[in-house]
Amino acid sequence: MVGKILNYGSINIDEFFTVPHICKSGETLSSSSYTMRAGGKGANQSAALAKAGGKIYHAGKIGKDALWVRDYMSEQGIDMSLTKLAEDENNGRALIQVSQETGDNAIMLFPGTNGTYDPKEFDGLLSQFGPGDWIVQQNEISKGGEMMRLAADKGLSVLFNPAPLTRGILDSFPFDKVSVLVVNEHEAEDLCREFGGNVSLSSSTGLEIAGELFNRFKTMQGVVVTLGGEGVVGKFRDQGEIRDFEVPSRKVPVKDTTGAGDTFVGYFLAGLVRSEAKTYFERVHNALEEANLAASIAVQREGSMVSVPTLAEVEEAKKRQ
Repeated sequence: MVGKILNYGSINIDEFFTVPHICKSGETLSSSSYTMRAGGKGANQSAALAKAGGKIYHAGKIGKDALWVRDYMSEQGIDMSLTKLAEDENNGRALIQVSQETGDNAIMLFPGTNGTYDPKEFDGLLSQFGPGDWIVQQNEISKGGEMMRLAADKGLSVLFNPAPLTRGILDSFPFDKVSVLVVNEHEAEDLCREFGGNVSLSSSTGLEIAGELFNRFKTMQGVVVTLGGEGVVGKFRDQGEIRDFEVPSRKVPVKDTTGAGDTFVGYFLAGLVRSEAKTYFERVHNALEEANLAASIAVQREGSMVSVPTLAEVEEAKKRQ
């Protein structure tokens, strides 16, 4: 039976501003367009998990100003029964600049309801999950470390995407409970610095940085480092064997990178959970390839949650490769 996936994650209202370039200190820019959409790293990853075929439950907090976001997420195939209304709080928001020159973005976060999680609720949230199931977490919500520890102790496997990566994160989250760590190249470098490592993007390959993290956290099944336009690398262990993975990226026109990382996380875990490949390493390889392909589709579209492709679109793209 395919395991269930619980996403204990953020729900934001995303406000997008298209600008000539990312605003510099002291600079005032005019935006050529403005859009408001559903978002948040947690919500985006849940949408990707659902579109990729995962059985996904989202445990979040929303404000009255975001009831439409809850409805929209339900329409994407996400079970929202574990998401609660925070009556007296404004919903979390992200103000996102998108550069017309490069498609890159800069994001400012207001936590709002994402900072109101209560550990007293955790046992109830986890009551329908157990061994064989997964929990997905990011670093946009409060009390994440406590939830991670409790979920792992109940037998859930943990996928952790520690974004945004904040100073002191090693003290906030029990990394020894993480099954699979997914980071981008900059987060990987910063995380290495957090525990005193001396690797850097200028002097180390992505696989070397993945190896540094993998060797540091010896209880993890695997570490994945996404490299943007250069693809993705990973290092995984199974039954005493360790294997490296390198998946190159497709060269595509980039419109907006906002939702690419979340698309990757959702498609990777959904692919890993539903894969029928005979060996664990085959399942990992297939999931990495599919997630990388899905992310390459997402960057060709504007927005975050709305940019996540359907599984049918990803399957069609596979045929064209």
